[in-house]
Amino acid sequence: MKYINTQKQYIRMWFEFYRMALIDDGLKENIKLSKLFYKPWGDVSSIKFDHWWKEHKSLFGISMTREINRVSNHANSLNVSIPLNQPVSKTIRELKKIIEKKQDERLKELGLNAKSLKTKSVTYGNFEVTHGVEIRGKTLYEIQLMYKIWLDMGKPAINTEYCMEVVNKLRSRPRARWIPYLLQEKPVKDRKGNLRYSDDQIRQVRRYINKGKKVCESVSKGEFPGRNSL
Repeated sequence: MKYINTQKQYIRMWFEFYRMALIDDGLKENIKLSKLFYKPWGDVSSIKFDHWWKEHKSLFGISMTREINRVSNHANSLNVSIPLNQPVSKTIRELKKIIEKKQDERLKELGLNAKSLKTKSVTYGNFEVTHGVEIRGKTLYEIQLMYKIWLDMGKPAINTEYCMEVVNKLRSRPRARWIPYLLQEKPVKDRKGNLRYSDDQIRQVRRYINKGKKVCESVSKGEFPGRNSL
């Protein structure tokens, strides 16, 4: 399994979690409330990520303030000249006014209303992952895959049967056939001769599914991955 650590890979997971949120009956109200927020994404229900990304990658722009050595023409960036010989407090006050004015102008261009955007994971048309949250990409990707299988199965009990289904589905893929590390230790026979995963494995898988629920709920509200410990 490759290491998941690029912005595009994070956005791919955001995209997949959003698609799952759209079909989860328990998140319909959140989806309704975040409809305007996700409007720039278009219809994601039947399109593959790579095709969608070509048309929508401009929605995910600069995610931090940094020094640059050339002018940026990105729609979500602002080029300013800052005098270094004036107090920082004064510079911050002036910058705040300039940025707020430009953000309002940007909102009008996008046809959005600032009061309708009730999330901190996006700033005026610039979609970003939740600030201050460390994402362990490999773990989150495993959670995403296992949670999708759980939804497809109709949210079954988390037990050996579910775990076996996860292993079978992932191993039957045409390309990557790896399985989550939680399930790499094979099941053993119980007293009746039935194959069973250990109680510890089942508990860890349940934690993964619970984390998947939390991320999916955050995404349904317009945040990825939200304030979730991953």
